Amino acid sequence: MVNPAEPVIGGLLIELFFAFILYGITTLQTFMYFQKYSGDSRTLKILVAAVWILETVHTGFCMQFIYAYLIAGFGDFENFLNINWGIGVTVLCSAGVALCVQGYYTWRVWIVSGKNVAWTAIIGFFSLLRVAFGIASAALSYVYPQWLAFRHTKTSLVTISGGLGSAALVDLLVACTLTYYLKRGRHTWHKESNNMINRILLYSVNTGAITGTASLLCVILFAVKKTSLVFLGLVMIQTKLYANSLLGSLNARSHIRSKGSRPTYTSSSSSGFRITTPRIPVVEVYQETDVLDDRDLPVAVENSEYGLKSLKGGELA
Repeated sequence: MVNPAEPVIGGLLIELFFAFILYGITTLQTFMYFQKYSGDSRTLKILVAAVWILETVHTGFCMQFIYAYLIAGFGDFENFLNINWGIGVTVLCSAGVALCVQGYYTWRVWIVSGKNVAWTAIIGFFSLLRVAFGIASAALSYVYPQWLAFRHTKTSLVTISGGLGSAALVDLLVACTLTYYLKRGRHTWHKESNNMINRILLYSVNTGAITGTASLLCVILFAVKKTSLVFLGLVMIQTKLYANSLLGSLNARSHIRSKGSRPTYTSSSSSGFRITTPRIPVVEVYQETDVLDDRDLPVAVENSEYGLKSLKGGELA
């Protein structure tokens, strides 16, 4: 007899294992951040703490609904058809994490672009749209408490695809904007500074590609795999990827600086970054000259082998 739980929830269980591993990495990165960057602004510290708290709540409710499906509802195959109430809470936590992370990236675009209102407004709009779709999806999970009804309504398809699509679009816009503005001023900088900018670009593009790909896969699996909850596991993993991308970008600052000549980057109204050359240490050299007065020489030198009387030619007249 084929186990009916395997095609429905088997993939979700394996994906949650990976999500829990990513939560452990999130916790480690949070600890490292507060250890290494205690001098950051209070706003940034509150943002990191909020992301970790939301991630902790998100992970707790992931454990709750998988426990309800596999342990509390063991043997009740009809239980798999119901949407557990904890799933709606995890979707709300995902929207909160996305708001924090993409809000931070929107702020970076604002700084790097020299406070370009148009680009910042566009990215900020789609970031808020992703949060709105997430809240709507969570509300629909309580309006339609069964998976069959939820998966076959056009409204749920619109909210999920709209939310995940907006998230992927924000990732793409952030990566493209950072690439454009950083490359625009790269040729006028020093070679070591250009290498540092290349590393920043590589990190930004890679993180955006990973989270954007996860969003697109979630939409495809939701539309295609109607009898499986494998899409839900990817949604949970995507939330962890967002949190780790934020913490990774913050913790990588010292590593990126150490690879170059250690220039410092500050905001500027024109190009977005200003390079400040570190001070070169000054080495002072002191020279001391000892002057010996021949009057201080002992009288015995006259009778020595180096005395004038010993010289050829006899005594001086």
